[in-house]
Amino acid sequence: KNGPFWASVGSVYESLVISANSQGNNTVNYQAVYPSATFSSNIRAILPNAPWVSEKEKAAGEKVIEFLRQPETQKIAVDLGLRPGIPGGPLGSKFSSEFGVQANPQYDSYRPPKPEVVEAMLQSWQSYAKKPSQVALVVDVSGSMRGEKLSSVQNTLLNYVQNIGSREKIAIIPFSNEIEQPFMVEGTPQGKAEGIKFIGSLKAGGGTRLYDSALFARNWLKQNFKTNAINAVLILTDGDDSGSEITLDNLSKQLQSSNFEADESIAFFTVGYGKQGEFSPKVLQTIAELNGGYYRQGNPETISKLIADLQVEF
Repeated sequence: KNGPFWASVGSVYESLVISANSQGNNTVNYQAVYPSATFSSNIRAILPNAPWVSEKEKAAGEKVIEFLRQPETQKIAVDLGLRPGIPGGPLGSKFSSEFGVQANPQYDSYRPPKPEVVEAMLQSWQSYAKKPSQVALVVDVSGSMRGEKLSSVQNTLLNYVQNIGSREKIAIIPFSNEIEQPFMVEGTPQGKAEGIKFIGSLKAGGGTRLYDSALFARNWLKQNFKTNAINAVLILTDGDDSGSEITLDNLSKQLQSSNFEADESIAFFTVGYGKQGEFSPKVLQTIAELNGGYYRQGNPETISKLIADLQVEF
């Protein structure tokens, strides 16, 4: 409904499409697409014929393989969205258009490439195929971020910077009761080194001008908008707004001017950091969904993976 800006394609297992479409309360229907050249993944049961395999171990292995090949066991796998391990085995009702897949898709099955080929493919994608991006990272450095919180966020940002590609730019905007000017980080060795140094210098203290900083980041992106690129704001905060000059209603009205209907769309993603009650999930969800993004919650243990998953969006 939001046009090409919202389109999202991912490389996943066919079984995940079936699983997602099997959720009764799922309002989104996923569709598997089978390219003419498709990598297939087979999990094989192999019994080594080696001197270090004893007769008892061999007998046990044969029993396991025999169990896996039984029709009852194969049915369990098929019900989970996995294709039969025995050629010609029945597929079951879930391998149909109702669950977003094809029973007999036509494609050339390719074996997984060697690691060096995968690395070359990733480098080529980063350098030539991946859409450029410009992301404003709005980072809460208020007093409540002291200690483990800030340390975990710094480590997370370091990983983020190290993984940006040559066509990506980020603007780090720390905020408390003051909103700092964006610190630009480019995906070059020098740019990454400067970004890492800046992240290490962050210190916590002051209030939480969340609404003001969100609008500041959006306005900065509008002034520095990159055409034919992903322009987005990622906000990370551990607290409710305090001291902003604008209200949430004012912010919402302002953000609507850069949503999907605007010529220059800017997506918003928000992360609540810590325990609910310290921040308002509803507020962060509202900010994100106004501009086609989404809200997530993290803590010192999960923040690194959460942000890494979000980085894929850019």
